Amino acid sequence: MIFKHTQVPNILFDTHLPDLTESELKILLVIIRQTNGWIDKFTGKRKTKDRITQSQFIIKTGLSKRIISKTLKMLSDKNFISIYDRKHNLVKNAIDRRGKSILLYSLNPMHFTTTTNAQRDTGLVQKSAYNKRNYKKENLTKGSSLPIRQNTTGTIGEIIEQSKYQALLRL
Repeated sequence: MIFKHTQVPNILFDTHLPDLTESELKILLVIIRQTNGWIDKFTGKRKTKDRITQSQFIIKTGLSKRIISKTLKMLSDKNFISIYDRKHNLVKNAIDRRGKSILLYSLNPMHFTTTTNAQRDTGLVQKSAYNKRNYKKENLTKGSSLPIRQNTTGTIGEIIEQSKYQALLRL
């Protein structure tokens, strides 16, 4: 089976995910899919902005029109996204967007770019939640050094019985 993928910036998961609501995440993922998920036929590069209609947001997120409008405003106010009119002029207010037949959406590069060398050198970069070099898989159950769960075969009942006996052996 061949999978097709859309690249999502790691910083979304590593930094911004805890601060986003469900609707904000859904809208961001649609914008990422509609931009980064496509190659512009004129430039041959990934799209940086794309026209997304209200009905596309409704179909792709399952959210109501009111929630979508409110969420777009919140993401724009937080500078996660930028919204442009058909002439590629930045449209900041919801009132300015009202009645526009064509709106283009893009991720704001400020929130979704990697850190610079200067930031790394000055220590202004937060360590990510997952560091490959220092990651150790440990079982911290009751302070003992139990082995990590191994792949087991059999029915659920057999596995439960095996785990009961293994627990008795550890005592």
